[in-house]
Amino acid sequence: MSSNTSKSSITGTHAAAKDAGFDNFKAFLESYGLRLHNDDDVEEGKAIMRGMGYGV
Repeated sequence: MSSNTSKSSITGTHAAAKDAGFDNFKAFLESYGLRLHNDDDVEEGKAIMRGMGYGV
């Protein structure tokens, strides 16, 4: 992440996952024991990202 880009301006799950150091959103979810094919898990992953300051 560049120093003049805030996390809140990152609105895509893939971009947020990359910024957080993961290869993709699936890898981010799996690191929390969540699954991409489960809608509730996807929403939980987004909530975690919002808690980290991302605008997803």
